[in-house]
Amino acid sequence: MKMLKKLTFGALVVLLPLSAKAAIPGTTAAADSYEITVTKVELCRTSACAAPYTLGSGNKTFDISSATAGADVGQYISLEDIPLYQTWSHVRVTISTTISIKGQGTDNAPQACKTGTGLASGAHTAVGTGVVAVGAGTLQSLVIPNDNVGGLATADYTAFNFAKTAGAATATITYALSTPYTCKGTLPRIEVKFNTSAALGLVQTGAGTCGVFPRPPDVTITATDP
Repeated sequence: MKMLKKLTFGALVVLLPLSAKAAIPGTTAAADSYEITVTKVELCRTSACAAPYTLGSGNKTFDISSATAGADVGQYISLEDIPLYQTWSHVRVTISTTISIKGQGTDNAPQACKTGTGLASGAHTAVGTGVVAVGAGTLQSLVIPNDNVGGLATADYTAFNFAKTAGAATATITYALSTPYTCKGTLPRIEVKFNTSAALGLVQTGAGTCGVFPRPPDVTITATDP
């Protein structure tokens, strides 16, 4: 699902390129709902993010498949007090490692697989339990697995600039702006495009069973002069 939203931010940033997704096994499916909790958004001068500027903080859940996601994010962050004439090169987002997703597709068996309300989330050491059946999935709470857990033995999140301590409740994602941004007093107008068409992961876990897990969505943020 692709949709365009607007909020206040600077520069152009492409989050989670499709090429990086090859590092995660299994198949993909569209996430009809993708509810993610953000706890902090920061601007950084370097990839190490040693002295970030906080754009927004506090727990806030967004369904990025929703048409109102851009407006909701716009209320969460603020650039009004950003220091002038300093150049920012990266953005860092802190998220909860538990994400609620709804979707259905075909795993690598191949067999029909979908999310199911109330089924196991997978914790941090295994993928969530999916439903082997045709039809629409229902909203299921899923945990982003640790690297190299059962069912995802070759998973590697490095290409996502994704940092998660095994078993942690939160994780960070840091991305380079395609062009460093310097605020000179006029805030740009920007458009945000979320793509959740491959944000649900599906994997065969045994004979007649399947697992489900969150995959990162694609997010593109483009700034233009007001």
